[in-house]
Amino acid sequence: MVPHGFRFNPTDQELIQILDQKASAQEMPLHFIVHANLYEHEPQDLEWNHSATLGNEERYYYCKRENDSREVAGRGWWKATSHVKKVNVNENLVGHKRPLTFHRYRDQERNRSNAIKTNWIMHEYSLESKTTEWRLCKIKYKGKPSIQEELENIRQRYSSRIDSEASGSSMNIQLGSDREQENPSPSVSSTMAPLQNGHYWNMQQLSPPPNGYGDLYTSYYFNEQLELSEQQFSSLWSWQN
Repeated sequence: MVPHGFRFNPTDQELIQILDQKASAQEMPLHFIVHANLYEHEPQDLEWNHSATLGNEERYYYCKRENDSREVAGRGWWKATSHVKKVNVNENLVGHKRPLTFHRYRDQERNRSNAIKTNWIMHEYSLESKTTEWRLCKIKYKGKPSIQEELENIRQRYSSRIDSEASGSSMNIQLGSDREQENPSPSVSSTMAPLQNGHYWNMQQLSPPPNGYGDLYTSYYFNEQLELSEQQFSSLWSWQN
């Protein structure tokens, strides 16, 4: 339980001391320093303890150095921005402080030359006296989103919206196709019925019904249409007054 009014805002020397206790497997009373793999998620997606009041929206993590590239799950990488700072106590070198900035890839190509520099910064603390993979990292978001970040966020939201709409349209088309397969419409074939004097009558003939009555049905339908056509156009085939 964090005491009322407590505010965690340690110096570089104090953070090196905390890291030394962690590397020595001593009991750590500061439970709001979270264990996390900082290279699995982008900084805004990392979990952190909200119960403690931290200075300047800072977040503190114990992590292990796993790769030299500091690649973050194909989303970007932490890039060193300046020289490593030495941390001294009573003129004795006790650790190092490395400043880094998170750069986000624009697309799946992972091209670092056109990546977006964000305002997420990290200070990575390491020990001088012990050989250990443990690091203590302080992460915070400095300032407002850059213009590049804002434009990229808009582009990503727009792309997600387009992908969602395209997925919905594809699903509707598939559903319509399934309905047509379940309820197929009757097939229609076009035939030309011969009339007298070399003329033809264009007739739409339905497919024969089942149960073996196809020939009977077709003959009846053809004869009926022929009789109607002769009655309807009888005056056209005679030039007699």
